Amino acid sequence: MLSSAHVTQASKAEIVDEHSPTDKAMTLLSRPARIHHIIRQSSEDDGGLLDEVAASTEDRVLVVGGTTADLLCASVRRGCRSAIGVSKAPLHPEAAEVVVAPRVASLDQATEIAFCARKALSHGTHEGRLAMRLLGIKTVSLAGGLVRQLKALGYARVHLRRTRGDTIVVTGRLATLSPAA
Repeated sequence: MLSSAHVTQASKAEIVDEHSPTDKAMTLLSRPARIHHIIRQSSEDDGGLLDEVAASTEDRVLVVGGTTADLLCASVRRGCRSAIGVSKAPLHPEAAEVVVAPRVASLDQATEIAFCARKALSHGTHEGRLAMRLLGIKTVSLAGGLVRQLKALGYARVHLRRTRGDTIVVTGRLATLSPAA
C-alpha cells in the first residue's frame, strides 16, 4: 500500500502495480520512445480508409470496431486532431469529422454504425465523412442495401469501391442540414 508521502516522492510514471494491466499500459504510454515504437510496429496499415475520406489534421476521427489500434496509429501518423477507438457503435458518440469502420460483417452492424456516425458527424465542425469496409461473401448485396440506407439517413455522394478481392469500401458524406424555412 502506498501512502501519500510515497506518492509525492515519486512521479506517477514510476508508481506501478505489477498486478494491474492498466498501470502497465499507462507506464508504457508514458514514455514517448515506446509510443513511437508501437506506432511503427502497427500490424496492419489501415490508412486506406482514412485515404477514402481524405482525413486531415483538422479532423477528429472515430474508429468503430475492427482493428481500432491500427487506425488510431494511422490517424496519429497522419496528424489528425484526435482519434477515438470503440469496439461497438456507441449511442452517444463524441463529435467527429471522420468515422471509419474497418470490419463490417452485416447490414445490421452497418446500419448501427451509420446511425452512430450520423450523430458524431452532425456535431463536427465541418462536413462529416464516413467509410466502411465490408467483409464476407455477400458484400455486393450488402453494399446495395447499405447504400440505400445511407441515402435515407441523409448521406450524400455515397460510392462503392472494391479492394483486396471481395471487400467493398462504402464512403459517404453527411449532407449539410439546411435550416427549416
